[in-house]
Amino acid sequence: MVQEEKPGWTKRIVDELRKLALAVIYIWVLLSVFGLYREIILANYHINYSAKFGFALINAVILAKFMWFGEILHAGKRAVGKSLLYSTLWNAALFAVILMGCHLLEETLLKVWHGQSIAESFSETVADPRAIFATALVVFVVLIPFFFAKGLIEILGEDEIKRLLLRSRSKDSTPTRAPQPSGFKARLTQFGKA
Repeated sequence: MVQEEKPGWTKRIVDELRKLALAVIYIWVLLSVFGLYREIILANYHINYSAKFGFALINAVILAKFMWFGEILHAGKRAVGKSLLYSTLWNAALFAVILMGCHLLEETLLKVWHGQSIAESFSETVADPRAIFATALVVFVVLIPFFFAKGLIEILGEDEIKRLLLRSRSKDSTPTRAPQPSGFKARLTQFGKA
């Protein structure tokens, strides 16, 4: 039996930093798009708001760091070994809760920084539960493709994902196996064989 060597600590650090960088980029793009969308909507009501993409980058770094800490602490451990659908939805929900907690803490601390008391800041931050729920729902939906992609990478491996995404297919390429009937057609086919 051949024993696999564990990667060295420098390779592990580089891998973790690469994962963190990908999360930062993903979150930064999303926060920037949301900021731009907010700017467009508020402009329709003649409210001056300029999207601050640098602030979105700082927020993305902070939020990605919390996601990274959650992964290091095995926050999604319950979904390990489950189906891709289950693990994707579980991790998206779990990390949406973590990120919402961080967001609410950030909003509270920002109000404290501007001179409000902690109690007043917190009560003002959680004053609109509909807005909190809507934000949490958006974060959950936005995290689904992120964790789906991570799950595919874990299942197929990075090399296979790169091959699927970056290699062009020839025009005369045919599927390697014939498509199998599924659902109702499969049951009909099995019924006909019985």
